[in-house]
Amino acid sequence: MPRHYHLKARSAAFIQLLGWGLILSTTTAAAPPATALRIEQAWARETPPGATVGAAYLRIVNGGAADVLRSASTPVAKQVELHASTIDSGIMRMRPLPELAVPAHQSVVFKPGTLHMMLIDLARPLKAGERVHLTLTFRDAGPIGVDVPVRGLDEGEPNDR
Repeated sequence: MPRHYHLKARSAAFIQLLGWGLILSTTTAAAPPATALRIEQAWARETPPGATVGAAYLRIVNGGAADVLRSASTPVAKQVELHASTIDSGIMRMRPLPELAVPAHQSVVFKPGTLHMMLIDLARPLKAGERVHLTLTFRDAGPIGVDVPVRGLDEGEPNDR
């Protein structure tokens, strides 16, 4: 057989191997990291006109190793702070938390009167029926996004807690 035929066959085989390598590396690189954290039952409270702060609530379910919630963000507010509410001598007090431990194989619940995410310096009031995006950033799991439905002021807390 002519020499150029062997070169073409080798070139075609080499290109095919490169193609398979590219497909495999792209498939591996594109796979999202597995996390044992789930965000459930997220919701936010509607805010009155002119309000500059709001609150969001949710449940973090951890089916794996302990992690730490480091921060949260949303496009509808300049800042999101993790807050804990406590009652001290009959007075409710809120204090910001720099981060929050999420123990292994447990859930952490944010709900009115306890933990919540304070949405500070809202770009606009939150309206019932809309959804706002919230990104939670964890030490190990990294960022996890969730779309949060906004509930009306008269709707109260969801009953599925």
